Amino acid sequence: MNQPFLGSSSGVPRQQLRSRRYRRLHRDVFVLTSLADSLAVQVEALLTAVPDAVLSHQTAARLMALPVDDDRLLHITRPPKAGICERPGVRTHRRVLREDEVHEQQGRALTRPERVFLDLAPLLSHVELVVLADAVARRVGLAALTSRAASATGARGVRRARAALALADPASDSPAETRTRLILHAAGFRALRHGLDVSDPDGGWLARPDLADPVAKVAIQYDGLIHLGDHPEQRRADIDRDELLRQHGWQVVVLTAVDLRHPQRMIDKVTAAYSRARRLQG
Repeated sequence: MNQPFLGSSSGVPRQQLRSRRYRRLHRDVFVLTSLADSLAVQVEALLTAVPDAVLSHQTAARLMALPVDDDRLLHITRPPKAGICERPGVRTHRRVLREDEVHEQQGRALTRPERVFLDLAPLLSHVELVVLADAVARRVGLAALTSRAASATGARGVRRARAALALADPASDSPAETRTRLILHAAGFRALRHGLDVSDPDGGWLARPDLADPVAKVAIQYDGLIHLGDHPEQRRADIDRDELLRQHGWQVVVLTAVDLRHPQRMIDKVTAAYSRARRLQG
Protein backbone atom coordinates (compact mmCIF):
# COMPACT_ATOMS: atom_id res chain seq x y z
CA MET A 1 0.00 0.00 0.00
CA ASN A 2 3.02 2.30 -0.19
CA GLN A 3 2.28 2.76 -3.90
CA PRO A 4 -0.86 3.95 -5.72
CA PHE A 5 -3.26 1.09 -6.40
CA LEU A 6 -6.47 0.32 -8.23
CA GLY A 7 -9.26 0.16 -5.71
CA SER A 8 -11.29 -2.28 -7.80
CA SER A 9 -8.59 -4.94 -7.73
CA SER A 10 -6.97 -4.21 -4.35
CA GLY A 11 -9.20 -6.31 -2.13
CA VAL A 12 -9.75 -3.29 0.13
CA PRO A 13 -13.44 -2.98 0.98
CA ARG A 14 -15.15 -0.01 -0.62
CA GLN A 15 -16.15 1.33 2.79
CA GLN A 16 -12.49 1.45 3.87
CA LEU A 17 -11.51 3.21 0.63
CA ARG A 18 -13.89 5.99 1.63
CA SER A 19 -12.18 6.38 5.03
CA ARG A 20 -9.61 9.05 5.89
CA ARG A 21 -6.83 6.51 5.59
CA TYR A 22 -7.03 6.60 1.79
CA ARG A 23 -7.28 9.35 -0.77
CA ARG A 24 -8.55 8.95 -4.31
CA LEU A 25 -6.28 10.80 -6.73
CA HIS A 26 -7.89 9.58 -9.95
CA ARG A 27 -10.78 7.38 -10.94
CA ASP A 28 -10.25 4.04 -9.13
CA VAL A 29 -6.67 5.09 -8.18
CA PHE A 30 -6.05 5.38 -4.44
CA VAL A 31 -3.08 6.08 -2.17
CA LEU A 32 -2.50 6.24 1.54
CA THR A 33 -3.43 9.74 2.69
CA SER A 34 -0.07 10.08 4.47
CA LEU A 35 1.72 9.69 1.10
CA ALA A 36 -0.62 11.66 -1.12
CA ASP A 37 1.41 14.89 -1.19
CA SER A 38 4.60 13.22 -2.44
CA LEU A 39 5.49 14.13 -6.02
CA ALA A 40 6.72 10.59 -6.67
CA VAL A 41 3.42 9.12 -5.47
CA GLN A 42 1.37 11.66 -7.43
CA VAL A 43 3.11 10.84 -10.71
CA GLU A 44 2.83 7.10 -10.05
CA ALA A 45 -0.90 7.54 -9.48
CA LEU A 46 -1.25 9.55 -12.69
CA LEU A 47 0.66 6.96 -14.72
CA THR A 48 -1.52 4.26 -13.22
CA ALA A 49 -4.56 6.14 -14.48
CA VAL A 50 -3.01 7.17 -17.84
CA PRO A 51 -0.43 4.48 -18.67
CA ASP A 52 0.46 5.88 -22.13
CA ALA A 53 1.47 9.28 -20.70
CA VAL A 54 5.01 10.65 -20.71
CA LEU A 55 5.91 12.99 -17.86
CA SER A 56 7.03 16.31 -19.33
CA HIS A 57 7.51 20.06 -18.90
CA GLN A 58 7.82 21.23 -15.25
CA THR A 59 7.04 17.77 -13.89
CA ALA A 60 9.86 16.10 -15.79
CA ALA A 61 12.18 18.96 -14.80
CA ARG A 62 11.36 18.55 -11.10
CA LEU A 63 11.88 14.79 -11.24
CA MET A 64 15.30 15.37 -12.82
CA ALA A 65 16.13 18.09 -10.25
CA LEU A 66 16.35 20.78 -12.93
CA PRO A 67 15.88 24.36 -11.68
CA VAL A 68 12.26 25.27 -12.40
CA ASP A 69 9.52 26.56 -10.12
CA ASP A 70 6.72 24.27 -9.02
CA ASP A 71 3.55 25.40 -10.79
CA ARG A 72 1.49 22.89 -8.75
CA LEU A 73 0.43 21.00 -11.85
CA LEU A 74 1.35 17.57 -13.18
CA HIS A 75 2.37 17.79 -16.84
CA ILE A 76 2.10 14.88 -19.25
CA THR A 77 2.53 14.56 -22.99
CA ARG A 78 0.33 12.21 -25.01
CA PRO A 79 -0.09 11.51 -28.74
CA PRO A 80 -2.40 13.93 -30.57
CA LYS A 81 -5.06 11.29 -31.16
CA ALA A 82 -5.03 9.79 -27.66
CA GLY A 83 -8.30 9.86 -25.76
CA ILE A 84 -9.38 12.86 -23.69
CA CYS A 85 -8.32 12.62 -20.05
CA GLU A 86 -9.03 15.98 -18.44
CA ARG A 87 -8.21 15.74 -14.72
CA PRO A 88 -7.92 18.34 -11.94
CA GLY A 89 -4.34 19.41 -11.38
CA VAL A 90 -3.14 17.77 -14.61
CA ARG A 91 -2.16 19.53 -17.82
CA THR A 92 -2.06 17.33 -20.90
CA HIS A 93 0.12 18.38 -23.84
CA ARG A 94 -0.31 16.86 -27.28
CA ARG A 95 2.78 16.02 -29.31
CA VAL A 96 4.37 13.15 -31.21
CA LEU A 97 7.55 12.51 -29.25
CA ARG A 98 10.53 11.01 -31.02
CA GLU A 99 12.14 7.97 -29.46
CA ASP A 100 15.28 9.96 -28.62
CA GLU A 101 13.20 12.57 -26.76
CA VAL A 102 12.07 10.12 -24.07
CA HIS A 103 14.01 8.19 -21.45
CA GLU A 104 13.19 6.10 -18.43
CA GLN A 105 13.88 7.11 -14.84
CA GLN A 106 12.94 4.74 -12.04
CA GLY A 107 10.52 2.97 -14.33
CA ARG A 108 8.78 6.17 -15.46
CA ALA A 109 8.79 7.61 -18.97
CA LEU A 110 10.09 11.20 -18.96
CA THR A 111 11.01 13.64 -21.69
CA ARG A 112 14.76 14.16 -21.89
CA PRO A 113 16.36 17.35 -20.56
CA GLU A 114 16.78 18.79 -24.08
CA ARG A 115 13.07 18.33 -24.78
CA VAL A 116 12.18 19.86 -21.41
CA PHE A 117 14.27 22.92 -22.25
CA LEU A 118 12.49 23.40 -25.59
CA ASP A 119 9.06 22.75 -24.05
CA LEU A 120 9.61 25.40 -21.38
CA ALA A 121 11.18 27.98 -23.69
CA PRO A 122 7.84 29.74 -24.40
CA LEU A 123 6.89 29.74 -20.71
CA LEU A 124 9.89 30.88 -18.68
CA SER A 125 11.36 34.36 -18.36
CA HIS A 126 14.60 35.00 -20.22
CA VAL A 127 16.69 34.79 -17.06
CA GLU A 128 15.03 31.57 -15.85
CA LEU A 129 15.50 30.08 -19.31
CA VAL A 130 19.24 30.81 -19.19
CA VAL A 131 19.33 29.23 -15.71
CA LEU A 132 17.68 26.12 -17.15
CA ALA A 133 19.99 26.16 -20.19
CA ASP A 134 23.05 26.14 -17.91
CA ALA A 135 21.68 23.20 -15.91
CA VAL A 136 20.72 21.15 -18.97
CA ALA A 137 24.02 21.94 -20.73
CA ARG A 138 25.91 20.64 -17.67
CA ARG A 139 24.21 17.28 -18.23
CA VAL A 140 24.13 16.87 -21.99
CA GLY A 141 26.75 19.34 -23.19
CA LEU A 142 26.22 22.80 -24.64
CA ALA A 143 26.96 21.64 -28.19
CA ALA A 144 24.30 18.92 -28.03
CA LEU A 145 21.71 21.28 -26.59
CA THR A 146 22.51 23.98 -29.15
CA SER A 147 22.27 21.43 -31.97
CA ARG A 148 18.88 20.27 -30.70
CA ALA A 149 17.57 23.86 -30.63
CA ALA A 150 18.96 24.49 -34.11
CA SER A 151 16.96 21.53 -35.47
CA ALA A 152 13.71 22.76 -33.92
CA THR A 153 12.97 25.20 -36.73
CA GLY A 154 9.53 26.74 -36.46
CA ALA A 155 8.80 25.35 -33.00
CA ARG A 156 7.04 27.63 -30.56
CA GLY A 157 9.58 29.49 -28.40
CA VAL A 158 12.62 28.31 -30.37
CA ARG A 159 13.90 31.87 -30.87
CA ARG A 160 13.78 32.44 -27.12
CA ALA A 161 15.57 29.13 -26.60
CA ARG A 162 18.36 30.12 -28.99
CA ALA A 163 18.70 33.55 -27.37
CA ALA A 164 19.11 31.90 -23.97
CA LEU A 165 21.65 29.42 -25.33
CA ALA A 166 23.73 32.32 -26.66
CA LEU A 167 24.29 33.30 -23.01
CA ALA A 168 24.54 29.80 -21.54
CA ASP A 169 27.60 28.52 -19.69
CA PRO A 170 27.61 24.93 -18.41
CA ALA A 171 30.52 25.76 -16.09
CA SER A 172 28.03 27.50 -13.77
CA ASP A 173 27.40 25.28 -10.75
CA SER A 174 24.07 26.67 -9.56
CA PRO A 175 21.13 28.89 -10.50
CA ALA A 176 22.45 31.60 -8.16
CA GLU A 177 25.79 31.62 -9.97
CA THR A 178 24.01 31.92 -13.32
CA ARG A 179 21.89 34.85 -12.13
CA THR A 180 25.00 36.52 -10.71
CA ARG A 181 26.84 36.12 -14.02
CA LEU A 182 23.94 37.59 -16.00
CA ILE A 183 23.70 40.65 -13.75
CA LEU A 184 27.45 41.32 -13.86
CA HIS A 185 27.82 40.71 -17.59
CA ALA A 186 24.92 43.07 -18.25
CA ALA A 187 26.72 45.67 -16.09
CA GLY A 188 29.81 45.37 -18.29
CA PHE A 189 31.95 42.89 -16.32
CA ARG A 190 32.07 40.40 -19.18
CA ALA A 191 35.58 39.13 -18.41
CA LEU A 192 34.24 37.26 -15.37
CA ARG A 193 34.01 33.56 -16.18
CA HIS A 194 33.02 30.35 -14.45
CA GLY A 195 35.30 27.38 -13.97
CA LEU A 196 38.69 29.15 -14.08
CA ASP A 197 41.42 27.62 -11.92
CA VAL A 198 43.66 30.09 -10.11
CA SER A 199 47.30 29.15 -9.57
CA ASP A 200 50.21 30.74 -7.72
CA PRO A 201 53.34 31.98 -9.58
CA ASP A 202 54.87 28.50 -9.28
CA GLY A 203 51.85 26.82 -10.87
CA GLY A 204 50.38 25.50 -7.62
CA TRP A 205 46.58 25.36 -7.56
CA LEU A 206 44.92 27.92 -5.27
CA ALA A 207 41.17 27.91 -5.94
CA ARG A 208 38.38 27.81 -8.47
CA PRO A 209 36.19 30.87 -7.80
CA ASP A 210 32.56 30.91 -8.84
CA LEU A 211 33.49 33.71 -11.26
CA ALA A 212 36.96 35.02 -12.00
CA ASP A 213 38.72 37.61 -14.15
CA PRO A 214 42.35 36.40 -14.34
CA VAL A 215 43.65 39.61 -15.91
CA ALA A 216 42.19 42.02 -13.34
CA LYS A 217 42.61 39.34 -10.60
CA VAL A 218 39.03 39.76 -9.36
CA ALA A 219 37.21 36.75 -7.94
CA ILE A 220 33.49 36.44 -7.14
CA GLN A 221 32.27 33.91 -4.58
CA TYR A 222 28.56 33.28 -4.08
CA ASP A 223 27.83 31.98 -0.58
CA GLY A 224 24.53 30.11 -0.42
CA LEU A 225 22.88 28.53 2.61
CA ILE A 226 25.40 25.72 2.85
CA HIS A 227 28.12 28.33 3.30
CA LEU A 228 26.17 30.44 5.80
CA GLY A 229 24.28 27.79 7.79
CA ASP A 230 25.34 25.17 10.31
CA HIS A 231 28.38 24.02 8.36
CA PRO A 232 31.44 25.31 10.24
CA GLU A 233 33.90 23.20 8.24
CA GLN A 234 32.59 24.63 4.97
CA ARG A 235 32.76 28.15 6.36
CA ARG A 236 36.36 27.69 7.54
CA ALA A 237 37.33 26.32 4.13
CA ASP A 238 35.74 29.33 2.43
CA ILE A 239 37.60 31.77 4.68
CA ASP A 240 40.92 30.00 4.08
CA ARG A 241 40.33 29.96 0.31
CA ASP A 242 39.49 33.65 0.14
CA GLU A 243 42.43 34.65 2.32
CA LEU A 244 44.81 32.59 0.17
CA LEU A 245 43.58 34.38 -2.94
CA ARG A 246 44.01 37.78 -1.28
CA GLN A 247 47.57 36.89 -0.29
CA HIS A 248 48.31 36.38 -3.97
CA GLY A 249 46.93 39.77 -4.97
CA TRP A 250 43.34 38.88 -5.81
CA GLN A 251 40.32 41.01 -4.96
CA VAL A 252 37.64 38.68 -3.59
CA VAL A 253 33.99 39.73 -3.52
CA VAL A 254 31.63 37.55 -1.46
CA LEU A 255 27.98 37.75 -2.51
CA THR A 256 24.82 36.35 -0.95
CA ALA A 257 21.11 36.13 -1.74
CA VAL A 258 20.73 39.72 -0.51
CA ASP A 259 22.90 40.88 -3.41
CA LEU A 260 20.77 38.96 -5.89
CA ARG A 261 17.70 40.73 -4.54
CA HIS A 262 19.49 44.10 -4.83
CA PRO A 263 21.54 43.96 -8.07
CA GLN A 264 22.89 47.50 -7.74
CA ARG A 265 24.48 46.56 -4.44
CA MET A 266 26.19 43.65 -6.21
CA ILE A 267 27.38 45.88 -9.04
CA ASP A 268 28.74 48.45 -6.57
CA LYS A 269 30.73 45.77 -4.73
CA VAL A 270 32.29 44.45 -7.93
CA THR A 271 32.98 47.95 -9.23
CA ALA A 272 34.88 48.71 -6.01
CA ALA A 273 36.86 45.48 -6.38
CA TYR A 274 37.94 46.40 -9.91
CA SER A 275 38.94 49.87 -8.69
CA ARG A 276 41.12 48.35 -5.96
CA ALA A 277 42.66 45.96 -8.47
CA ARG A 278 43.55 48.80 -10.84
CA ARG A 279 45.23 50.76 -8.03
CA LEU A 280 47.27 47.73 -6.92
CA GLN A 281 48.35 46.97 -10.47
CA GLY A 282 49.31 50.55 -11.15
